[in-house]
Amino acid sequence: MNLYEYEAKQIFANYGIPVPPSVRITGAEEIKTKLSAAIKESKLSFPLTLKCQVLTGGRGKAGGIKFAKDTPEAESIASNLLKLKINDLATQSLLIEPKLDIAQELYLAITLDRNQGCAIFIASAEGGIEIESSHNVVTSAILYPYHSYVTRDLAQALDLKGNALVKVADIANKLYQLFISLDLDLAEINPLIITKSGDLIALDGKIIVNDDALDRQPYFKGWLEKHLDGLTAREQKSKLSGLNLVELKGNIGIICNGAGLTMATMDMVKVFGGEPANFLDAGGGSDQAKTLAALEIVQDNPDVKVILLNILGGITACDEVARALVEFVDRHPKRDIVVRLRGNNQDIAEEILAERGVKLFPNIEDAVKEAVSRSHSLVK
Repeated sequence: MNLYEYEAKQIFANYGIPVPPSVRITGAEEIKTKLSAAIKESKLSFPLTLKCQVLTGGRGKAGGIKFAKDTPEAESIASNLLKLKINDLATQSLLIEPKLDIAQELYLAITLDRNQGCAIFIASAEGGIEIESSHNVVTSAILYPYHSYVTRDLAQALDLKGNALVKVADIANKLYQLFISLDLDLAEINPLIITKSGDLIALDGKIIVNDDALDRQPYFKGWLEKHLDGLTAREQKSKLSGLNLVELKGNIGIICNGAGLTMATMDMVKVFGGEPANFLDAGGGSDQAKTLAALEIVQDNPDVKVILLNILGGITACDEVARALVEFVDRHPKRDIVVRLRGNNQDIAEEILAERGVKLFPNIEDAVKEAVSRSHSLVK
């Protein structure tokens, strides 16, 4: 789950990472209320920075960050920015902050490195856009048990000295604490600035929360539904149902349990001349309700000519899948579907489906060939 910048910065502040004072508005008319109140309280002062809040990158290049020298200019800019789309995503709100005097920009992030099997620090003595193309990026594996001295080594690798070294190391430690505590996939500050007065401030922030950890993170309870911009309606529905769906341009709807099995099934469909309409991983522990939800989501795609269901029952019980299939067939008797079920409670599933005349394909190659054949004949 991607977070908006203002949400990331609130989390930074909660963990003691310095962020600029700010107000957030959802309409240009709020300039005269929220902004005026913040200026009156000496929280903000001109010139100001107005930034579009969208769940995508590239907003600077797209004109999503502007500067205002007074209230009339801020109102005009806010009105235009709130109408702006960036990478086809509408601006949800604006974050307004003071325009700061920057002496140096840094980059600091923590993410997962699956090759090393641990989290890593990524840092650079320069920040800004396209930092990944810089030759000055430093990476450092974060080993267990964690020791705070690794952040001092990191700051030294950036050629920082004195107070700057101490402050960057402290911020990196706090970034690690929030990364671990909140089950994140990414915590990024870009840029982390050093002001002309020597203060360090997180000028921008990006956080990605691991979707699989949302249920054990009470801080994010109820957040997912408001952070699904950029997904199709069916992909949004899948996320909220605990399913992993990626829509493609083919006509064979694929439902499996497990990402590896799903990708292998898609590969086989391609090998035998078919075109997958989607990747849908129903998860290892799919029950009747979850399987039915997956079937309905794929059924909803008008491009799907045939559904290929390939389930290996381990944690998932085949009889649960069979009962979902019976309910689905009752709802959609004309839907073309090819079913392969193997594993836990397979014998019970076979009895349930035999009573309804649903044919099972024990061999995956036969099932895939059948689905591809039907997809070709239905196109004609």
